[in-house]
Amino acid sequence: MKQDAPNAAGLTLRLATHVAALANAMPSAEDTEAMRRLFLDGFIVSLWGITRPAVRQVSEWSRRFAGTGPSMVLGADWTADPSVAALVHGTAGHAYELDDTHDVTTSHPGCVIIPAALAVGAETGASQADLFRAAIAGYEAMALIGGCAGGLETVHRGFHPTSVFGSFGAATAAVALRAYARGQEVTPDMLLQAWGHALSQACGSMQFSAEPTGGEVKRVHAGLGARNGVLAADFAELSAVTAPLQAAEGAYGVAGLFGGPLQAVEPGEKQIHVISLKPYSCCRLFHSTIDALREVTDDFTVPTESIAEILIQGPRLVAEQHMTRAESTMTAQYSCPYIVAATLAYGPTRYDAYGEEFLDDPRILSLVAKVRFQVDAEIEREYYPRQFASRVTMRLADGGTRSALVVDSVGTARKPLSVAQIIAKGDGLAHLGRFPSGGALAAALWDDASDARRLAQVLNGTPAA
Repeated sequence: MKQDAPNAAGLTLRLATHVAALANAMPSAEDTEAMRRLFLDGFIVSLWGITRPAVRQVSEWSRRFAGTGPSMVLGADWTADPSVAALVHGTAGHAYELDDTHDVTTSHPGCVIIPAALAVGAETGASQADLFRAAIAGYEAMALIGGCAGGLETVHRGFHPTSVFGSFGAATAAVALRAYARGQEVTPDMLLQAWGHALSQACGSMQFSAEPTGGEVKRVHAGLGARNGVLAADFAELSAVTAPLQAAEGAYGVAGLFGGPLQAVEPGEKQIHVISLKPYSCCRLFHSTIDALREVTDDFTVPTESIAEILIQGPRLVAEQHMTRAESTMTAQYSCPYIVAATLAYGPTRYDAYGEEFLDDPRILSLVAKVRFQVDAEIEREYYPRQFASRVTMRLADGGTRSALVVDSVGTARKPLSVAQIIAKGDGLAHLGRFPSGGALAAALWDDASDARRLAQVLNGTPAA
């Protein structure tokens, strides 16, 4: 059993009290701007996701639930119960490795919380302001409860933080939206009950990262986290279906079951303001690697044939879970050698370079053979998990050597993407189908009158009624 952190007694209640107060407060102008950026990014990422075969199949699978509720199902022309809509949308949000990241917990909150909030908000008719404040509380809960367990510790134990922690964030957003619809304030007890149910539904094995194929289930993890959160909020309202109240500090709580020793967490800056957005379609661990590659190649102008060796240095997690041979899109987006090689061969924003048709590309494979990884204990000790630092050392055929250490990659809170850069993430969607443009999504999100139902319509490309 894990050793409790100092002042562990009552930790779950303290967190619930803090999150409830946040859920009951109206967002500031700064908070609203942050949420618009996060929803815009999440919507664009989800549209990329719905182009993937696995997500389309999950969307089609939901047809059996057509008409069971009022929430629009992404990629479909039917509505369903919010839990089903959240499952499909969450799976799409995590399907292209473009989703936002909470670095400290190594999790992706947007692909869990936004789908759950939008699905429940469409059911309750939530205003944009209520949708945003519920999601703010969801981000806060997911980050703080995840922080109790530790993101890297959870991954090392073999569990996927996005689905494990995400259930708590999604449940929080759903509880809040249901309370608003009843004209009630969110109470700590509401959250404690929902979190108790979320604890029993938390799931997601990291085995997908250890095998070269079979990894598409990783995408579904986010959908399961979103669905489980909605169900946890549902069950929390069933008075006879009781749940434990110590989801954080309990002997078999989130840290005891999934993470490392229980860690003390203290609320500070709102978690929505420390979220990283991804400009590159791969695991967030390697965004600093890509930026370092940009430095050592003078913005990718060094001819690839002149490269003799590329040494990547970073945390041991890369050696344990990210050196798998790329035999699928998922493993390509998770594989250190493939990510480095694809970036050098085709540039960092060729999302299609991770597609199945590129896995045997000779330009990429010739560079894969030149990539080595080395654990750097100093980098891990000094920066992780708050900053995903990486060092690249490139040896050239003429004997020259170039090296760069990048601590904060483009897209982090310290180097944020602009709204225009977020919109540009959707530029390649036009040739893949009839999708709303990034500009259209932004216009709806920056319109105070766009409630949850209208935003769901815009995301699905449905004309206003």
